[in-house]
Amino acid sequence: MTAARQGAGREPGEVVTELYGLLPADFTAARNQHAAEASRTGDKELGKRLKALPKPSAAAWLANTLVRQEGQAIADVLSLGASLREAQADLDRDELRRLNSERHRMLRALARQARELAGETGHPVSAAVAAEVEQTLWAAMTDADAAAALATGRLVRGLEANGWEPVDLDGAVADPGSAQPLVSAGARNDGAARPSRPAPVRGDGEGMSSRQQRAAQAKALRSAEDALASAKETARKAEEQLAAVQAELDSQTAARDALTDEIDDLRERIRELEREVSTVDRHRGTLERSRDTARREARAARRALDKAEAKLQSLH
Repeated sequence: MTAARQGAGREPGEVVTELYGLLPADFTAARNQHAAEASRTGDKELGKRLKALPKPSAAAWLANTLVRQEGQAIADVLSLGASLREAQADLDRDELRRLNSERHRMLRALARQARELAGETGHPVSAAVAAEVEQTLWAAMTDADAAAALATGRLVRGLEANGWEPVDLDGAVADPGSAQPLVSAGARNDGAARPSRPAPVRGDGEGMSSRQQRAAQAKALRSAEDALASAKETARKAEEQLAAVQAELDSQTAARDALTDEIDDLRERIRELEREVSTVDRHRGTLERSRDTARREARAARRALDKAEAKLQSLH
C-alpha cells in the first residue's frame, strides 16, 4: 500500500508533519503521492496545497530530524533560550554569562549529535550544513516565534539571528496554519521581570553633587545614543546583505526543487519505457519463435518440392 493510500482520511496537518520527517530523497515522491491521492478523492484544493509544499534544505531536514529524534534535548535548548531572553530583559549580566556558557556547550554538543544522526540515517551532511543547523538552533533560542517554528518539525530552510531584529520566519515553516509543536517551545518572555537588585547606598562623603551627576548622566546618554545609532546603521546594512543573500538562496532552492521534480518525472518516464521495452522484448521473442517454426516448415516444403520435381523428371 502506498504512503498516499495509508494517509487517506487523515488530517492534512498530520500528513504535512509526516512528510517533513522523511529523508530528503523520499520527500518529493511521497509529497506527490499524497497530492495525487487527495485530488483523486475529490479534494483538489488539498492536492494543490500538498503539491506546493517545498522540499526542505539539508539543514532544515536535519533540524526537523533532531526535533523528532532528540525532542528532549531540543526542548532543553529552547527552555534555555527562554531563560536567556528573560536574563537579557532584566539586564542580569551574571546570569547572562552563566547561561551563555551553557548555551555554547549545548549547541556544540547538538551540532555534533546532528552529524552523527545524519550519518546513522544514511544521509551524511557536511560541516557547513551542521553549522547551519547550529545557527538555526541559536536563532530559535533568541526569538520565541523562531522557537515555536523549530518546535513544529516543519522547517523548510534554516533560521538566522542577527541579534537586533526578530528572526525572519517568512516562508520558513511548511503550511504554518496547520502546524502543531512536536516539543515544548520554551516559555515566552511575557515581560514579567525578576526582582531587581537594590542599588548600593553611598555615604554622604562618597556621593557626587547633583550637577556632577547630571553631567555624567548626560554624557552617558549621548554615548549610548551614538552607540545605538551606529548599531542601527550596522544592523541595517547587515539586514540588506541578509535579504540579498536570502533572496538568492530562495531562488536557488526553488530551482533545485524544480530540477529534483524533473528528475523524479524523468525517472518515472524511464520506468515506463523500461516496461515498454520488456513488453516489446516478450513480443519479439514470440515472433522469433514463430519465425523459426516457419523457417523449418519452409525447409521441409522445399525438400518435398525437390523430391516431387525429381520424381517427375524420372518419369519422362
